[in-house]
Amino acid sequence: MSHAPTQEDGLTRADIASAIEQLPEEQRSVLLLVSVEDFSYSEVADILTIPVGTVMSRLSRARERLKQILENPSRGARPVSHLRRVK
Repeated sequence: MSHAPTQEDGLTRADIASAIEQLPEEQRSVLLLVSVEDFSYSEVADILTIPVGTVMSRLSRARERLKQILENPSRGARPVSHLRRVK
């Protein structure tokens, strides 16, 4: 059972596309190669000439950052810091 896309569906896709564009290039590349192009981690590592562990790390950071952007769009692309200032 399928249905025609609604305006709300389009906005969701637009929001996701905008959020992906806000990611740093290194995270965006890995996310798109794995999630959209369906390459394996090993294939992505070969394509980008980086270790598989780096692919996994960048993908994890990209997914977390994407989640933050989509949950709180007003924060935009500002990096979230988990560091505390020490005097």
